[in-house]
Amino acid sequence: MPDRSLHKPVAVINRFEVKGDVARFERLFREHSQFLRRREDFDFLVTVRLVERPHVYAHIGHWRTLRGFLDTVNDETFQLHVKKLGPLVDAEADQAVSVARVLRENAVVGAENVVLTQVTVREEPHAFERGYAEMNEHFGTLGGFGGSDLLRSTLLPGRYTGLQWWRDTADCDRALGSAEYRALRHALGRRADITVDRTRHVAYERVIG
Repeated sequence: MPDRSLHKPVAVINRFEVKGDVARFERLFREHSQFLRRREDFDFLVTVRLVERPHVYAHIGHWRTLRGFLDTVNDETFQLHVKKLGPLVDAEADQAVSVARVLRENAVVGAENVVLTQVTVREEPHAFERGYAEMNEHFGTLGGFGGSDLLRSTLLPGRYTGLQWWRDTADCDRALGSAEYRALRHALGRRADITVDRTRHVAYERVIG
């Protein structure tokens, strides 16, 4: 059974496909994000925008406790924001826990320097996690690697979301162009269905104290 303790951390993953005015969506979502940053038990957020599908965004909000997130969902301001944003997007949501986090340095905002990976593991999830860690070790030898966060869904068995980031676009280009990366990714694909998207870094923001 998944651990749903109200007192443990949780990451809330939202994927938005904008149907209308992207500028309006970004303005309203910015307002929503600043509201989240002031909530009790909020930790930090990451927002990225797909390079090849620029109307698609992924947003990961990290909470120190599931209780803090649930209290916020029931807040009137949160509900008002949902009513404003809902007609603008098709949305998918998941909840997850971080199983492997590597922190080296921040990624430049506005650069195409974040890789978003969506995974459904068919077999041996722990072997997949080890393979993902091996990929990060390789990236760490190349320079400019900022870090990684591998998130395992608490709602969907076998589902993972991975984020890997670099200091800037050139560092990311160099890492993804390496033969070692291609070999490691191929190996991961033997036990999982994997979708990899290059994204533009929109925001990394921490709680407002």
